[in-house]
Amino acid sequence: MLYKYCAERGVAHKQLGKLIVATGAAETGKLDMLLRNANENGVNDLQLMEGSQAMELEPELRCLKALLSPSTGIVDSHSFMLSLLADAENLGTTISYNTAVIGGQVGYEGLELHICESKELQNHPVGSHVTPQLVLLPKLLINSAGLSAVPLAKQFHGLDQAFVPNPHYARGCYFTLSQTKSPFSHLIYPLPEDGGIGVHVTIDLNGQVRFGPDVEWLDGGEDPVSCFLNRFDYSVNPTRCSVFYPVVRKYFPNLKDGSLEPGYSGIRPKLSGPGQPPSDFVIQGQDIHGITGLVNLFGIESPGLTSSLSIAEHIVSRYL
Repeated sequence: MLYKYCAERGVAHKQLGKLIVATGAAETGKLDMLLRNANENGVNDLQLMEGSQAMELEPELRCLKALLSPSTGIVDSHSFMLSLLADAENLGTTISYNTAVIGGQVGYEGLELHICESKELQNHPVGSHVTPQLVLLPKLLINSAGLSAVPLAKQFHGLDQAFVPNPHYARGCYFTLSQTKSPFSHLIYPLPEDGGIGVHVTIDLNGQVRFGPDVEWLDGGEDPVSCFLNRFDYSVNPTRCSVFYPVVRKYFPNLKDGSLEPGYSGIRPKLSGPGQPPSDFVIQGQDIHGITGLVNLFGIESPGLTSSLSIAEHIVSRYL
């Protein structure tokens, strides 16, 4: 679906393929589990291969076994989002910038949405009450607020809080490879780890190679205003590269000292914390929480962007 959309809208993309690699004997069985899980979910193009076959495809790679996903690719994410914005505006959508949704409730006339200008939130002390400047009465409310989705739901009066999960936040840092030529033509992924998908190789449309993300659990989320204003710390500590070198060298042993440079970071909204099994996306409508017209999207982290069109199609078919 995403490839088709990008082709029709002229959004830059490239189908590179991905190798999910096992670098130790204890990991090879996990590849079999991933393959079974993929088949059960209708993904039937994965190919299990020996390490020698994978290393023929990627001479710089070292692994014992690998799963090849030939349909995996990359996309210009910013152009994709701008294209979606243009589609929405062409269909008559009004985008309200510099505006924050600070809560809501189930009123006598249905849903109420409490609105405030973002600049009004800037000087509010942590934990202070914010008075809405505007109340909207939507027929349908889709809470797709990302990092703020859970804090917003906690500010929605009339929603049984038993249906609102506890939020966890994890910062993931990326480091770029300083050499100009990419050592790989495919994306390279280790097996998933606690809290994330592992420090993998990603290549952008300009050929720049990045390694990441790692997992750094963060405090925060208790103050909803801080979440609404995205006051998370996105800085990349250069010393974290010391963790990256040994991890990356498990599958890329020729990585040279000093070749990693700080890139960028992202914050992931997670529904499971340290040491807990990973959680799936939560798409929660009236059939679950009982409130007509309210759809909550919780824990939409990676691969949320890749699956965004499918998520939208699911919501339209089920709740509209």
